[in-house]
Amino acid sequence: MDNGPKITRTRDVPPDPSIAQAVGRHHSFETAIADLVDNSIDAGAKNILVRFLEEDGAVVGLRLIDDGRGMDDGSIDDAMTFARKRDYQVGDLGHFGLGLKAASLSQADILRVYSRRNGAPSTGRMIEASEPTKVSDLDTDEVDDILGRLRVDFAFPNGTVVEWSQPRTFLSSEDGSDRARWLDARINSVTSHLGVVFHRLLASGAVRIGVEVFDVEYSESGVPRQVQPIDPFGYSRLPNDDYPARIQVSLDGTTVEGRAHIWPAAQSGRPEFRLGGKPGALAQGFYFYRADRLLQIGGWNTLTVNRPELEYARIELDIAEPLGAHITINPEKAGLELDSDLRHALRHAVVGAQGMAFSEFLEAAAGSRAEARKYTKRPVELVEPGRGFGADLIDAFESSVERVAADPVDIRWQVELTEAPIRVDLDRRTIWLNEQYRDVIAGPNSMDAADAPFVKTLLMIVYSKYFEGSHLGPREKAEISAWEQLLTAALREELSQQSRKLGENDE
Repeated sequence: MDNGPKITRTRDVPPDPSIAQAVGRHHSFETAIADLVDNSIDAGAKNILVRFLEEDGAVVGLRLIDDGRGMDDGSIDDAMTFARKRDYQVGDLGHFGLGLKAASLSQADILRVYSRRNGAPSTGRMIEASEPTKVSDLDTDEVDDILGRLRVDFAFPNGTVVEWSQPRTFLSSEDGSDRARWLDARINSVTSHLGVVFHRLLASGAVRIGVEVFDVEYSESGVPRQVQPIDPFGYSRLPNDDYPARIQVSLDGTTVEGRAHIWPAAQSGRPEFRLGGKPGALAQGFYFYRADRLLQIGGWNTLTVNRPELEYARIELDIAEPLGAHITINPEKAGLELDSDLRHALRHAVVGAQGMAFSEFLEAAAGSRAEARKYTKRPVELVEPGRGFGADLIDAFESSVERVAADPVDIRWQVELTEAPIRVDLDRRTIWLNEQYRDVIAGPNSMDAADAPFVKTLLMIVYSKYFEGSHLGPREKAEISAWEQLLTAALREELSQQSRKLGENDE
């Protein structure tokens, strides 16, 4: 029995407005949109439209429109209130009760929500990032008018519109070409992200998601781009392939099953492998789903580390009991934390019909990559690469081409006082890369002597012949000068593009 002091008063204490800065801080534009889509799907929506609002060539806002069940006054108040968590049903994608507010206010200063539910009048609310715990009611007639003028390509008897106004993360440049590039990049990135995260639901036809640009002045939209599913396991199974294989995880007296995959190396050019255009090595690891929604896109959760030899290894698991009790989902739904019990269970999981250990699966994935990187010697001659190349690339040269009977050629970095990105030094048998442009050629903060392998290999292919003899004729000298001019022009264009991107990010 609790014999503490008696209660004299009970009251609701609203959260401090700073809660808006405490949640959603890790949202990107893409994860914020995905969080809104979660709410739409939970509301039973079959059609969802991400609409960029354009005015005088500038994107001034965004609406996410769905044909879900909509909200009445009571439910919209719950949705707009911080620290109020609704009762989630089994299969709901929502988790914390923060998604609508945190996602929206991470991107815009004003959030408006308009909604209509069967049997109830239209309703609308607004909150501002500066005072996120204050909720304003919107005029019912005006909300009804807005919902009646949506002009969407699906029936809208009821549903919800989430509107971002005064966006902070949108480009504000007045340059029309910059605006067009920014908008195209945003559409591509959000389409790709939604295609991955919701690929199961999209493939099953449970939901349809479109992205479009809407001209506010003319009340006209372009043709919506339909989000297509991008399945991280969407490879074509090869004859006699053992994968995908069943993986069994024993936890709390129960066995949970998932699927372990070793992606076929010959199909590594597919967009399903290079998710979002990123190298496949970044997408290795665990893929956790909840209610067919992808919550984690790769990563090993401390069971091992990302390494190139594991780039073909992927494991898909659905978060069902007992796994759910051992997993913490972050508010942005962009990664998971596993407790020690689950990590232990995964480390001792059994893979495939032969009862392979988890460590053996990783070895098999590494072996598959090693097999895929065996090279066939071709009747082509190149000079031998020297300093500036990693061991793997030197092995690739050795296995792929014949060597010219000449001393090796180095590719090294050195500060040059000219604009040219490279200098051919025949006497020292070195191709010098201009250190001033290292970030451009090799990537930001590169300090590895064997960096920029792709660029260096191309240079070896182009310049090998000039190091094969002891004398250059007029034609060879003219070629070297021409290649230097072209590479300098390419560097100028690369620097110009990077400047534009930096300008966009600073806005």
